[in-house]
Amino acid sequence: MRQSLFSLKISARRYGIGKVVQLLITLKLFISGVLFSIHSQAYTPKDEQALTIDASTIWTTQQNTKQGFSSSLFSANIDLGLQLNTQQLIQLGIEYSQTPDEQGQALFALFESSADVLTTQDANEAGRVQISTFYWQDSGAFKQPNSNTDSELTIGLLDIEGGVDTNGIANDENTQFLLPALVNNTSIYTPDYTLGIRYVKQPSENELGYTLLVSRSEGLADKQGNYADVLMQGNSQLFIASELKWRVNNSEVHLGAWKNRAEAATGIYSALQYHQPISTGEFALLVRMGFTKQQQSGVETQTDITSLEFKQTLTHSTLSVASTWTQSNWQLGLGVATERQQAFQDFEAHQGEAWLKYTLHDMVSVSVFNQWQWPDKQSNRVQARHSGLRLSLQF
Repeated sequence: MRQSLFSLKISARRYGIGKVVQLLITLKLFISGVLFSIHSQAYTPKDEQALTIDASTIWTTQQNTKQGFSSSLFSANIDLGLQLNTQQLIQLGIEYSQTPDEQGQALFALFESSADVLTTQDANEAGRVQISTFYWQDSGAFKQPNSNTDSELTIGLLDIEGGVDTNGIANDENTQFLLPALVNNTSIYTPDYTLGIRYVKQPSENELGYTLLVSRSEGLADKQGNYADVLMQGNSQLFIASELKWRVNNSEVHLGAWKNRAEAATGIYSALQYHQPISTGEFALLVRMGFTKQQQSGVETQTDITSLEFKQTLTHSTLSVASTWTQSNWQLGLGVATERQQAFQDFEAHQGEAWLKYTLHDMVSVSVFNQWQWPDKQSNRVQARHSGLRLSLQF
């Protein structure tokens, strides 16, 4: 009787998930049809789709087995793309993240376990719906006539953090690693969403690739979600980054440098990614390193009250290793990261994450994950372990 009831529950869940998937597909087709019908009155595409809609949602629930906290979080985003011609498009990105409850904030205070937490906040530090990106993009700008490499020129309200040190292994908290130290290189002090211009030339076997980016140093998160301060502020400091890319067989090497005037910080970083397809799947490896110098001055760093002009240099170094194994509908991810800050008092922390994902459908994936933190003895952080479940929908 117990086995029959258990089988009935599993069948019901599968049936429910199938219904949700079908509903999402129908909803996407309906929205696309309506918007395309409205837009086609003013613009008739020739050989390309005029309007694209990409949306995703992520739901995570996690608990800390050592301190006894548990919490869940929901976030969503939708990208609307208007194709102007074969090369140019306009993209609008809308994002939402839920305000963590008290236990969620306590989990986040122990260590930053999710890169999707606190990404859309207002002046009261509450989650909200916001326009995160709005830009114009040209995929053929400055492209050489005989070149086979892809290039992109992007201008507008950009995701700066997502435009530097990019890769296909550990860059997306929706379907890959959740730890911020593995999603991005935390030694790069980027603003989040702000005005900028970025040019990307992808590498090939015979040509060198590179990324050039210039933006304001402060984004929506720095300005408590105030668009007027981000878009209209005068005499804004700049964030500048450049990156070179080499591709050799199944490997790709990145080497970059950046400067953030608002943070009085400069840094260099590098990354090595490797892919090895085999008969039963694919193995991927990513190694990241970064080193930062930051000048700090004023009351916060003053140790001698007679020296008002006292300054100190804070160094910040990171090293992370992430790997994935993909076979059919299964994917396994393992990663570790180490951060170290040196000033008057050294700070060092080690973090790790392991996750296993199963793709139920092209639009639906479910993953379980475990995260660890091992601080050094001098750190004020505590040892902690988080475990949880993540459900991701894309349509």
